Amino acid sequence: MQHKIIGYLLVCVGLLFILFAAISMYKVFVGHQPVVAVVQLTDMRMNSQFGTMVIPMANLNTLANIGLFALFMTMIVIIGEKIASLGCNFLKIERLYEALARREDPPTEKQIEKL
Repeated sequence: MQHKIIGYLLVCVGLLFILFAAISMYKVFVGHQPVVAVVQLTDMRMNSQFGTMVIPMANLNTLANIGLFALFMTMIVIIGEKIASLGCNFLKIERLYEALARREDPPTEKQIEKL
């Protein structure tokens, strides 16, 4: 019974992680919500034979921040998948124990160890 509660809890937590990442990505890429600025590059100045050239980095900042956000959300999805998978394994174990308990001829310890 305890594995069943823990299993369902882990599946729900894993699904919440995945749902959080999906909603956050939807808000950023479809809802045009700005991402947190992690990378802030300043404009680059280069000296050339024609004088000082200024290369703006605003677009590169946006691209880098969106890339880091997508990478972080992908990691959150992978973590959620691992947690939900662990919960599914707990549920499988519980179902195996229940099936063995319902058998008319209970298995011996050696048979259980082979499983």
